[in-house]
Amino acid sequence: MKTCLNGGLVLLLLVATAATGEEVQELRERLTEREDENRVREPFTVEVFGRPLSLNGQYEVALEYFDRLTLGDVTNRYGRVLLGQELEGEAFYSFGPALSLFAQVRLVLEKDLDSDTPQGVSDLFVERGELWLYAGQVAGLPLSFEVGRLDFEDDRLWWWDEDLDAVRVTYENAAETFELALAAARELFSARSDRSFVEPKHEKLFRLIAEASWDWHPNHAIQFFALVHEDHSPTEQPGDIIPPDREDDSDAELIWVGIRVAGAADFDKRGVLGYWLDVGAVQGDERVVETEDNEVQDVTSQDVRGWALDAGFTWLLPVTADPRITVGYAIGSGDSNPDDGTDRAFRQTGLHANEPGFGGVQRFNGYGRLLEPELSNLAIFTASIGCSLFTWSSVDLVFHDYRLVERAGSLRDSRLEAELTGEHRELGQGVDLVLAFEEWERVEIEISGSVFRAGQAFGDDRGEWIFGSFVAVRVAF
Repeated sequence: MKTCLNGGLVLLLLVATAATGEEVQELRERLTEREDENRVREPFTVEVFGRPLSLNGQYEVALEYFDRLTLGDVTNRYGRVLLGQELEGEAFYSFGPALSLFAQVRLVLEKDLDSDTPQGVSDLFVERGELWLYAGQVAGLPLSFEVGRLDFEDDRLWWWDEDLDAVRVTYENAAETFELALAAARELFSARSDRSFVEPKHEKLFRLIAEASWDWHPNHAIQFFALVHEDHSPTEQPGDIIPPDREDDSDAELIWVGIRVAGAADFDKRGVLGYWLDVGAVQGDERVVETEDNEVQDVTSQDVRGWALDAGFTWLLPVTADPRITVGYAIGSGDSNPDDGTDRAFRQTGLHANEPGFGGVQRFNGYGRLLEPELSNLAIFTASIGCSLFTWSSVDLVFHDYRLVERAGSLRDSRLEAELTGEHRELGQGVDLVLAFEEWERVEIEISGSVFRAGQAFGDDRGEWIFGSFVAVRVAF
């Protein structure tokens, strides 16, 4: 058996496409480039079977502060001071374009420093990141194949930004103007060492993910997205007792489809105008589980029919400091009649991050860093100004105005614990100031401050202010 394995390895080495060190580096950068990663251009390498094994990583320390995380008719008012540290290691090995391997693991520490925060965390765990095998030019065709724990992210992170256990096949034409990717995903086991089970939102959930992109003109593209979401986890029944960390309030069979038109036009002395338009729709069936004190109270079924739109532009002026002006509008449908058996409120895929960035060097949540709402039963107007600092740094000042599409007693998902009156649609306004510094090859610094002013939808809390801040330092090695 040992002889056969050695012979197979030698044969693999012989048939693998030859590649120079520079070609391997370019391949590594192309396959592992991520928006949220800070990587050195020339990582540490060692020779393994005559080919380079690249080793690199990143250390991040971050501190989040919120003076309040509750608004409206809530009984417990609290804030949060959260310290997070993450040590990430990566390894990349390639036989050339024909076959590559990548592995990523993180050591994570999370600790609430405010003792008054309910259900505060104090946890240390190992988290598995990406772990995959990539094969290019399959059967001599312009096809690539990936299997393992794969990264899914679209350009604006409006559809997905998640690592999933999956297989994916991608086709790209010779001119590199058209790309089609099809994937099947299902979580096989827990992603964290402190949990023996798959997260409830992923448990026995099968996904088919499709994404196509056509560069119909230089710097202009049309993209198509589709997601089939089939939840095969058992639905709890009234009277069942569910541990808090195993609660899953929705089991659904849903389909999302959408289109994006995006690009940039250079008007020479008048600057560069970037634009985007995202349109999405969701439909299917859902079983909603209501719990109280860990006991299932009721299970109801409903149809789901929702739509959303997100559009805007960024104008980059050709003057000193590259000033940028961004205006955007996003709306996700709401449900005007919660009792008719059909939920017409849009909901996002659950894989989303909503971090488009507005032309600066660092991405951040485009719907507000403090509120961080899901685009569901919401209309959000956004206006932003920003500019460059030094060589690779930027500052952005962003304003958001939030309104409910339909009156409601709560938000589907947001950072805040919010109880609404159900009588008004004015949710409030938010302002973010984001500074990002990337002047050094190995170090990134991000500093932000946010405020949110509650609107009439919060009843007696209208006019109340919430403050938050975020500081992160990332060091690549």
